[in-house]
Amino acid sequence: MREECAGVSEGRGLSYKHPVMTSENPDRPGTVEEWTAALGESATFFTRLPLSFGGAPRFRLARRLPTLPVLGLGVGLAAGVDLAIARWLGAGPILAAFVGLLTALVITGALHEDGLADTADALGPVGASVERRLEILRDSRIGAFGALALIFSVGVRVTALAQIAARDAGLALLALVAAHVLSRAAIAWPMGALEPARGDGLGASTGQPTTNDVGVTLAIGGGLAILVLIGVSPMAAVLAPAAVFAVAWGVVPLARERFGGYTGDILGATQQMAEIAALVVVAMCLGWR
Repeated sequence: MREECAGVSEGRGLSYKHPVMTSENPDRPGTVEEWTAALGESATFFTRLPLSFGGAPRFRLARRLPTLPVLGLGVGLAAGVDLAIARWLGAGPILAAFVGLLTALVITGALHEDGLADTADALGPVGASVERRLEILRDSRIGAFGALALIFSVGVRVTALAQIAARDAGLALLALVAAHVLSRAAIAWPMGALEPARGDGLGASTGQPTTNDVGVTLAIGGGLAILVLIGVSPMAAVLAPAAVFAVAWGVVPLARERFGGYTGDILGATQQMAEIAALVVVAMCLGWR
């Protein structure tokens, strides 16, 4: 069952426990006050932080897309600080990596991980129709492909973070910040290149971003990541954004062929794959130093 009201959508699955950014306002934030409000609306949806605003959102997600990498900056910083504190208190690299990852999961409510699991399950059946894959995306139950995707996601991220943290906790903090900034920015690519796969749900409610907003979002994410990583590894500062944007580019033809467009789950899966790519690249670049 699925019910919708002004500003909020309800349905099955973890991703529907958050308010959906539905708004009839076609305008883009213009003033500092409006962009601040837009950032708060993004934080309300993409995190479990106790934030609220009166009534329905003022701006559709597509109109406030450039706030996503800024939000990622906050999530990554919080996760990185907790990782660094854990190391300072005597935790080993692996335990500290779990602490950092857990912090991000608590802040976001595992929203993106839910999208990854659903997308993996929908991609699993060989020869399934677009309609069948979209039906699987709506199913809140996690299948074998979804479970394996979550294990892979957590395992690879913890391993990469532990490798970085073994060198220095400060480097791991910066790597987390860059990974969250880049992975949130990567969401803009499929949103700009694809149409929503369904007439309802998160994808349909976000609106269609302009090419300019997609470019600005990617530029903010790439620019912030380069500034953060340049002191960690110049090679990582170049290759991490390149790897993340390559992942986002690769999602587009796959989502178009298998789903007929994008959904909220596909955006979540994009974020997860991009975050994994960023952390793995940074870890490998540090290994070459």
